[in-house]
Amino acid sequence: MHFIGSCFEKLEGWINGFAIEVFASVLQVKWIDEALAQCGRQTERVRKLPGTFVVWLSIALGFYRTMSIRNVVHRMGSVFGVGSLWPDGEEPASTSLTEARNRVGFGPIRMVMRRLQGWLLATYRSSMEWKGWLLTILDGTTMKVPDSEENRRRFGLPGSNRGRRSAFPQLRALFFVSAHLRLILGAWFAPYRRGEMTMAFRIIDELPSRCLLLMDRLYVAWAWLWGLMEREHQFVVRAPKHARPKRVRRLGPGDHLVEVRTVRSLRRRFLHLPKTLLLRELSARIRGKWYRYFTSLLDPVAYPAKDLVRLYAQRWEVEIGLDEIKTHECAATTVNRPLIFRSMRTRRVLQEAYALVIAYNLIRTLMTQAAQTASVDPLRISFTDSLERIREAALLMAAADTRSLRRIFEDLLASLARCLLPARSGRSNPREVCVKMSSYPKKWKKAA
Repeated sequence: MHFIGSCFEKLEGWINGFAIEVFASVLQVKWIDEALAQCGRQTERVRKLPGTFVVWLSIALGFYRTMSIRNVVHRMGSVFGVGSLWPDGEEPASTSLTEARNRVGFGPIRMVMRRLQGWLLATYRSSMEWKGWLLTILDGTTMKVPDSEENRRRFGLPGSNRGRRSAFPQLRALFFVSAHLRLILGAWFAPYRRGEMTMAFRIIDELPSRCLLLMDRLYVAWAWLWGLMEREHQFVVRAPKHARPKRVRRLGPGDHLVEVRTVRSLRRRFLHLPKTLLLRELSARIRGKWYRYFTSLLDPVAYPAKDLVRLYAQRWEVEIGLDEIKTHECAATTVNRPLIFRSMRTRRVLQEAYALVIAYNLIRTLMTQAAQTASVDPLRISFTDSLERIREAALLMAAADTRSLRRIFEDLLASLARCLLPARSGRSNPREVCVKMSSYPKKWKKAA
């Protein structure tokens, strides 16, 4: 971080050029300046909270999710014995922080997120590929937002089998994730009432070239799968029980070419959809239970059935990534801390959502750099341990002089590489919980 103080040697920047030093090698300041300029949010006069600082503040809100906004600002702008970002040492009031966040909005942060995702794709694509295909996972989730009238109207309240409605409005998110590095290469947000498939159809043209998507049974929609193949993408998707296409030819044990007939009403909606689709059906018995998969990779020699079934097991990486965001980065659980976001206004909720993705990708990028430097598997590095060590390094680099930054950063990468998880072969992830439901009576409350 850049600070100014009477006994502080690092005088190369001021608040208008603020950056969190531990992430400065990944997230370039010029991306933030360009995003603010394109959205017309650049600072036109000297402020205590210029646009660049507000963007970094939004990212820090995801990085320090368990802290209040005032404490996050204090951690970013003041170091005891070193100095403060503000000449008088007085930090901005809560109303000033709210006004500054409203002034910036979520547009510039969304642009920065996409710029970072493009850089990650260009930098690490070779590490994210499998046989020339970008191995990715597409999956959705929901996130609880604070209960306010505006959030209710914008995001909507899910139904509840225990009463009239759920306790909090929810935001629906669709994530496009690297299976090898667990980086989020695409993130889209919508109201809860909008389904995952509706969102998927809208973002299909935003996918990068030559993707191999791993998806769950929700995405077995023939128009969607044909749209992927038409754009030269490939997929492996879990087959639902009701889908029983006609088998055309046997390719091997548990491996068949199948023909799917599309209904006329579907072809009226999607004019380019053919009458039949040729897919490959894989069947495998795993721990005594039979599973079926559909794939567009039709060559059994180049893509053996056993390899594709094992490959599909990596779809769980997106679930682990969501757990890292919700449980560890945001310290959110269903009972004790249900909310992911802080804001009562929808535009600030979206601002937090895009910034949260940026913060997660920055953490994951440092973990990837550490893994590649030490020649270890990036997915074996503990996210929880890495998060705490990056937070510690952020404070050290904020107080250090410029000459010491490189040494601290190199020590951080070496420390992250040592945060290895034990190898777990045959790990199972059942969808089970220890506490199913509370016996306390339901508390009905009005939105704030």
